[in-house]
Amino acid sequence: MNKFTPVFPELELAVTELLNARTSMGLYATILSDRTSSATGEVFVRKVVIADPQGLHTITHFCLQTSSGEADCFGLSKDSVSAVDIRKYMEYLNEQEPERG
Repeated sequence: MNKFTPVFPELELAVTELLNARTSMGLYATILSDRTSSATGEVFVRKVVIADPQGLHTITHFCLQTSSGEADCFGLSKDSVSAVDIRKYMEYLNEQEPERG
């Protein structure tokens, strides 16, 4: 049996739409990471993280290898965090660091 390679057409469309939308707003957006991993033997997850000057965007999608060897994709989710919230969180983390003496 050939090695199963999951495909994520909905995720790829969502990434393209997000990049196009950000570009049309005059924002430079870039893909920071694009990772596919196996959640279990039959379930794969792909997560793409995109950054632009206004924040971070994550798009996640799952793919199930069916018993017949075909793929069934599900669970597409999109989330965004604004740059303001990221700065607040980074400031919080910096405040939590123990002082080095």
